[in-house]
Amino acid sequence: MTKELWFAIFSSSVIAGIFTGVFSALITGWFMLRAKRNDYVHEYYRIVLSRRVEAYEEVEKFIVMLKTTVLDDDKRPYHLLFSKDEDAVGVYQQLFAVMSKAIWLSEDLFNTTRELNLLCFKQMRANGGLIEFGKKHYKQIAEIRTRLEKAHVRDMLTLYKVPHFLKSKNPSDSYDYIDSPS
Repeated sequence: MTKELWFAIFSSSVIAGIFTGVFSALITGWFMLRAKRNDYVHEYYRIVLSRRVEAYEEVEKFIVMLKTTVLDDDKRPYHLLFSKDEDAVGVYQQLFAVMSKAIWLSEDLFNTTRELNLLCFKQMRANGGLIEFGKKHYKQIAEIRTRLEKAHVRDMLTLYKVPHFLKSKNPSDSYDYIDSPS
């Protein structure tokens, strides 16, 4: 009887050990899968955040070009962006550097940039070079720049909220017809 008792104790210990091992392996596996999934999500958010920071750096450069004022001989101000009279390509390159990163910008910031783009497209070549355009639209461009700065600051406060940003992206199906410049 002692032999049978030891066999029962030993076999129940082995079964309990196997059960405990399998159970702990399942629990450990589940936690490892969860951890890997979280690592993947955090890595994805890190990439999105990195791309957004790059886009906002372009916005900062653009704002500096609009924030710096130049006085002409007639004492009328214009923005540095328009200081090279025949360099419309340079202006569009600056705009493109920001607008090409639209997916990483807030809708408000992108729409404000687009507003300046439309103003430039519709008005820039009419009535003499870029300097004259900059003088004529100085106040309007300064107001757009102020809205750009405010949107930039507001976005920088919440840049780390990647899920919120991704949910806020709502691309539009509408397209505006743009008349060619006069």
